Amino acid sequence: MRGLLAFLVLAAAAVTVALLARINAGYALFVAPPYRVELSLNTFFLLTAIAFIALYAFVRIVTRLSRLPRDVRDHRRRRQVGRARAKEDAAVVALIEGRHGKARQFADESLAIPGSSPVGSLIAARAALETRDFDAVESALARPEARAPSLAVSRLMLEAEVALERGQPVDALARLAELKKEAGLHTAALRLELRALTAAGRHTEIAALIDQLVKRKVYDTAQGEVLRASAHAEALARFAHDASGLRDYWNRLPDAEKLQPKIARAAAGAFIALGGDREAADIIARSLDRRWDSDLVALYAECTTADATRQLETAERWLVDHNQDATLLYTLGRLCERAQLWGKAQTYLEASLALDNSWRANLALGEMQANLGRTDEANAHLAAALKLALAALNRR
Repeated sequence: MRGLLAFLVLAAAAVTVALLARINAGYALFVAPPYRVELSLNTFFLLTAIAFIALYAFVRIVTRLSRLPRDVRDHRRRRQVGRARAKEDAAVVALIEGRHGKARQFADESLAIPGSSPVGSLIAARAALETRDFDAVESALARPEARAPSLAVSRLMLEAEVALERGQPVDALARLAELKKEAGLHTAALRLELRALTAAGRHTEIAALIDQLVKRKVYDTAQGEVLRASAHAEALARFAHDASGLRDYWNRLPDAEKLQPKIARAAAGAFIALGGDREAADIIARSLDRRWDSDLVALYAECTTADATRQLETAERWLVDHNQDATLLYTLGRLCERAQLWGKAQTYLEASLALDNSWRANLALGEMQANLGRTDEANAHLAAALKLALAALNRR
């Protein structure tokens, strides 16, 4: 339909021109003495149109020829960019597939092409990092392309990971500090900072970081609680030779976290190491009243307080709800022994052995029998304790 319409318009135009040409009787006269040229007006119009078309075609040809070298350069550049992009895409695919050698090869090939993207240097560095080829990582990051301002965040992330993998958590934290100034810490950077803080032993800074990761849905509430407790426990254990630091850190903890068994166990162990057995016993008692933990009960036996009778009464109160806990019976036996209640101590330790034939209860009973002069019984329990302890070590 469109072709037919064009044909009709063209035909109408041709008829119109033909009619006008017949009607037009004018002429054009050009005089340049001694020359004189006289043309019909129709011929003049036709020659003018032909001259315009010829001039236009000439100008187009000259313009196109002048632009030809630039067009050739642009075409070659587009081909190079296309080849570089194809190599870069192949490097990314190989990296995702876990073919790190191929990823490095394709990345290097893309970087060898002029006009390629600087991202190839980071791909090569990541692939080398996956194979722990740290020299190759540093070589890739040292390329001028890797220093592009747009790649600052990516480069700092890789440098932090390299430092962490090389066992240099302090350097990793320094890179992450630069990253924080550059663009703030995103979720992946926060996770990397958590690893770096753990490796550097800076456990006092981890709890706040865990809170951020929980808010960002990296960990759920339960996981965050476990990780936070582990961080506090590690921090408290490091204060085992710093009484003022230990008390200051402990007093800053929320009451709910103080009662968690893992945290209470670490705090109690640190206080015992510093001679604060009374404080350790109180920490353990409060934690056990909230949540029972057999390992924490065993540590209660290590607390040597001035009032052994009161400590024994506290432990016997737990016996009402946990009379089948072998660790509690062992603890009661140790406390009775400390109070020189030999018969009661023996009863508790034997009851503990009846529930769980542990090396710890055998050792305690053997030492008590030796102190009482019962050599044969002491030797039997001590031999059993040694055998069980060696078996436990072999299992580990």
